[in-house]
Amino acid sequence: MKLKRSIAVLLVLLLSLSVFAGCGKKEEPATGGETGTETGTETGTETGGAKETYKIGVALADFSDQFQVYLKEGMEKAAAELGNVEVSYSDAKYDANTQMNQVENFIAQDMDVIVVMAVDTEAAVPMVQAVVDAGIPVVSVNRKLQNQEIAHAYVGSDSYVSGVLEMEAVGEAMGGKGNVAILTGAPGHEPAILRTQAVKDVIAEKFPDMKVVAENTAEWYRDKGMKVTENWLQSGLEIDAIVANNDEMALGAIKAAEDAGVRDKLVIAGIDATPEALQYLKEGRLDFTVFQDAAGQGGGAIEVAAKIAAGEEVDAIYDIPYVLVRPEDVDKYLN
Repeated sequence: MKLKRSIAVLLVLLLSLSVFAGCGKKEEPATGGETGTETGTETGTETGGAKETYKIGVALADFSDQFQVYLKEGMEKAAAELGNVEVSYSDAKYDANTQMNQVENFIAQDMDVIVVMAVDTEAAVPMVQAVVDAGIPVVSVNRKLQNQEIAHAYVGSDSYVSGVLEMEAVGEAMGGKGNVAILTGAPGHEPAILRTQAVKDVIAEKFPDMKVVAENTAEWYRDKGMKVTENWLQSGLEIDAIVANNDEMALGAIKAAEDAGVRDKLVIAGIDATPEALQYLKEGRLDFTVFQDAAGQGGGAIEVAAKIAAGEEVDAIYDIPYVLVRPEDVDKYLN
């Protein structure tokens, strides 16, 4: 009996030692499989719990628009400098339904952030809501959204201010008197709405002896700006100035006025200060433009999106000021 009891005690002691040894042993982490650390590929890689590369979807309105070409170039430059973002671009070709489908694809691709330059700010309301509902942050660029309050940030300029600067320069050049025709961007586009309203407000508040005698959309395009201006001139309408919502339409108006032999009788202004418009300004063919930093807006949007993706705090608005460009200032902007 004593021998059996001794053996039993010995077994208990051995078992206790085994348990204590197990408690003191550090468990090695799993390698591979679902519970292990993901070995990164170029897209969305993770090491130590932090992403190395963030996926950003950029929904632009129309790649053929010259301003958006420079905007996209600014984005590409910023992305290259950051080095930790993979950016996918979509071209809506100024079609709101197309843009909706493209953004839905970005949602399905589980982008970390989606940057939007809305084709139509009103039509974009449900599109932006869908992105937010999917848990993806939104950054608007160049054009504020109608439901901007649900987006993380806006990077751009105040379109109303650009219209004020443009019309003030035109009004002063005309001595506060004369008839104005307005070439507007596409209906529903935030810059077109605000710039046009600014032109009318400046006339009403500062130049009571001036009046708007014509207003028509050329949808941001040069060829359409030329066609609308041709129709105005051929109709015999008395026009002293053509104020365009952007440079491309202004350059179209210049072509129509030159072909009709009346360019020297008109004041013509645009907005954006594109390189070609600046050259026209230098040659005396364009009277004024307003500098809008396309590359700065594009690059800023990508930088802000990257910060959001990394979990950093950002401001709600990043304002990039407009600047009136007169002929004497043109070399600074050309350089």
